Amino acid sequence: MTIKNIGKLLLLFTLSINYFAIAQNNEADAIIGTWLMPNDEGIIEIFKEGEYYNGNIVWMLEKENDGTPLKDKENPVDSLKTRLVEGLQVMSAFKYKGNSLWSEGTFYAAKKGIEAEPDFILIDKNKLNIKVSFLIFSMTIELTRVTPL
Repeated sequence: MTIKNIGKLLLLFTLSINYFAIAQNNEADAIIGTWLMPNDEGIIEIFKEGEYYNGNIVWMLEKENDGTPLKDKENPVDSLKTRLVEGLQVMSAFKYKGNSLWSEGTFYAAKKGIEAEPDFILIDKNKLNIKVSFLIFSMTIELTRVTPL
């Protein structure tokens, strides 16, 4: 094998690795976007910070009795009960694990005042499931992309 052929093989190998890394990154970033919660109760915007995927509530249908934005009144920490739910980071430090799965992060369910460690599973480009498991119980919440791709 000549040096020229070895150089071509090294270049091809390098390009293949870069292509795989780009494809993996594109697949991981498929979760990024705005997602509608069940019953149109709110919208979560998922974004990437470094290697982690996080999400904020950007809109809530439900309001307080006086018409003001919903507050985090179910929070177990008294000093946080008056903060607004809109703008709240509810999804923190999720990692892409491959096969359309993001996990190892925490999700705060403001309406219940609890934190969980669910799996996020991308069913297709416009459907995202949040699967929460506790002991033998499991619950799945389906989100729908706000602007379909």
